This record gives sequence, structure tokens and C-alpha cells, in this order.
Amino acid sequence: MIRKVLSFVNQHHMIERGSHILAGVSGGADSVCLLLILKELLPYYDASLTAVHVEHGIRGEESRRDAAFVQQLCEKHNIPCSVYSCNAPAYAKSHGMTLEEGARELRYGLFAQAAEEAGADRIAVAHNQNDCAETLLFQLARGTGLRGMCGIVPVRGKIIRPLLGASREEIESYLAEIGQSYRIDATNLKTEYSRNKIRHQVLPLLMEINSGAVAHLYHTTELLSEAFLFVDQQAREAQKRCVSQEVLADSIKEYPSLIQKTAVMNLLGDQAGSRKDITGNHVSQVLALFEKQTGRRIELPYGLEACRTYEGIKIHRKSEKRQQEAACVKLKPGTAFYLEGYGVAVSSRLLEGPLEFHEIPKKKYTKWFDYDKIENTLLLRNRYPGDYFVMDESGRRQKLKKYLINEKVPKDQRDFVLLLADGSHVLWAIGYRISEAYKVTEETQRILEVQVNGGSIYE
Repeated sequence: MIRKVLSFVNQHHMIERGSHILAGVSGGADSVCLLLILKELLPYYDASLTAVHVEHGIRGEESRRDAAFVQQLCEKHNIPCSVYSCNAPAYAKSHGMTLEEGARELRYGLFAQAAEEAGADRIAVAHNQNDCAETLLFQLARGTGLRGMCGIVPVRGKIIRPLLGASREEIESYLAEIGQSYRIDATNLKTEYSRNKIRHQVLPLLMEINSGAVAHLYHTTELLSEAFLFVDQQAREAQKRCVSQEVLADSIKEYPSLIQKTAVMNLLGDQAGSRKDITGNHVSQVLALFEKQTGRRIELPYGLEACRTYEGIKIHRKSEKRQQEAACVKLKPGTAFYLEGYGVAVSSRLLEGPLEFHEIPKKKYTKWFDYDKIENTLLLRNRYPGDYFVMDESGRRQKLKKYLINEKVPKDQRDFVLLLADGSHVLWAIGYRISEAYKVTEETQRILEVQVNGGSIYE
């Protein structure tokens, strides 16, 4: 058994020479075996070992006896041991988690704390082949993608799993061989928990069909992990080519379906900071937006939103969308002001004299207008129903709404396009065009110059 674990540890480069290993020890068979085998492996790496036990506040006196057992075991083998207590039921309830989820999050948090306090560079936990097989079956039963079928990985950051290449039967046989007792957690025998049903009911039936079922399931997860790593690499390359400024371009559809789905899952996970509540159905809904009209949107977990735009599909946090203030400000020649909701400064001035005395500016955010053609008080505002442009010298009108659609302005941005307006007549959609009716000509005597400064105002 020791030789088998040593080979597995070396295969996955789990322990470096001089490492300090923190072993999580619950007192059960798996973790007791882990602790004792790690002790035997220390000379191979000139490594040191510390144990940590977390008492979750779930099983009362029985849980405290587990802690005492671990402390006594560590004292017997001269292994430093830290014991932490927490209230997993209260934590899970306050965070909207299952008890299992809450206990796991607390446990790994305390493992990290203990590792920092001990100066450990590795945290060893006692997962084995059976745990991996159970995880695969559990994921398949509730529905999963390729990532979810990869089971339990041998190494993730500081976390190492030296016993992952061994079965639970081998672990218990080793402990019996050396005459080492261990604690039995009664909750692990209760079949109302899904994982326990798989452990005590499903796996035994599979092993009746084939005694090597556990090992075969474990090796299947290894193959699936290799497949996923390849697919994920291809999906990441697709993301680099097809994602810009939170927008997934239509070009993603050139890739195979599996690459598309993996890329979208990665994109959602990266945006959310977690994949826990993101399902294959969410991924399918996002990809289905490519077939929808511009402006269609769906809500996603973690406050994300996906919206069909002219450029593709924009995925962002709803809370991070820019909430620009509705604008409605009188604009008088010779004044200047700052429009805080847009982060822009606006200034204006009157220029007297024929056009030949002046040079027309060619800047996107500086425009000239024939001031004598203005009939009402000029307003700098957002759009109103009935707004229009004069599109050419013949006086042909076009509704502002149609113009913005033709210019492919996203629907959720149209209400925030700044307009310089004379009643319903739009002189200038800032950042876009001006009305033909207000253009300066050789007959213009007074020119209104309007300048907007502050970078790209619609980002």
C-alpha cells in the first residue's frame, strides 16, 4: 500500500523535497490511513507533517470524541495537531446552503487557515477511488457536462489527494493489517443523503455486476479529464478570437458545438466567479440568442444578463450596467456645464460673420449649426416620441427611432443617446449625425458651435 501511494504521489508531483504537509484528519478510515502513510513517506521527501481536525458542531458528544481520538492518534505518532470547532448548521442556514455544502466550505477554509499558521505548502485530504466513482455517478444522475464527469482531481492548487489511486477496500485492509482502529461517522450510514445512497446501494450493485467497477469508474474519470483538458484548451482559444468587451461574436458558431458550449460555460463562469449554479440549460439559452432579434435578453445566475446585440451576445452583470441619468438641460450660447450622468463637459459659443471667415471643424464631438434657423429653446436631452431628423436638402424626414435602428445602436442604449434638439427636431445626435436643416451655408450669419468633451460617452 505504501509503495502504491508513493508511486501515485510521484506520478502527480504532489510533494516536493522539503515540503511541509498539512493532513486533514476526521478520524475515519480514509483520513487515518492518509495520516499514517504520509508519516511513512516523509523520509522520501525530507518533509514534515502536521495534522488538522475540524469539529463541525453537528453530532454533539460523538463529534467531540472524534476530535479526542485524532489528538490521541497524533500524540502517539508525535505529529503536531490543531483542532478547530465551528457551527456548520448555522453557517449553512445563514448562507442558504445544504449542511454538506456549508460544512465543506467551513472545513476547507479552516484547512487553509491551519496551513498558513503551520507554514504548510501542501494540504492533503483523504479522497479515494470510491469517492471519485461516487462523484461521477452523482454528477451523471443530476445532469452534468464533460467537466462534471472528470470526478476528483489529484492536485488542485495546494490541495493534494495521495490516496486517490487506492480503493476504500484497500484502505480498510491496510488499517486491519497494521491493527489501527478508526472512528465511524454514523451520518455516513444514513441513506437519506444522496451520496450515501450511491455508496451503500448503487455501488454495491455495480460491483456485483463487475468486481472492478470502482476502479473502472475511476479510470473513466481520468480519461474524461484528459478529454476535457483538450476541449477546454480549444474553447479558450475560441474565446480569445470571439470575445471582446463582454461580447461573444457570431463567429463562435464556426466552431463545433462542444467547443461553443464549453466556451460559453467558461465565459459565464469567469464573469460570475463561480460555475456552481450555471447549468447546460443556461448555456443553451445563451447560444439560442444568436437566432433571436436584437434586444432580446435572458437573465442568468449571479446577476448576469445576456443580451442579443448587433455585434453578437453581450454578457454582463446587470448591477454593473451603466445607469446614465436622463438628461434635459437648456443650452444657451456662451455657456459651459458638466453633465455628471455622462461624465462629459459641454460648451457652446456664437461665431459672427459669414462662413468664409471661419474654418468648419472636422471633429466628431464639435459641430456647427446655423443659429438663425433655431425656432425654440435648445435642449440637451434624451429622446422623446416624435423626434426626427431632416436627412437631406429636399427636407426628407426620418424618425429618430428608425435612424438609431439603422445605425445599429443597441436597444438598451437608445434612450441614453444625447440629443441637441429644437422642439422635436434633432439638430445633433451626439456621436452620430446632425440634421441637414441646420447645416451652415454661405448665407449663414451666426454660427452656433457646440463642443462635447469627455471621451466615449456611451461606454
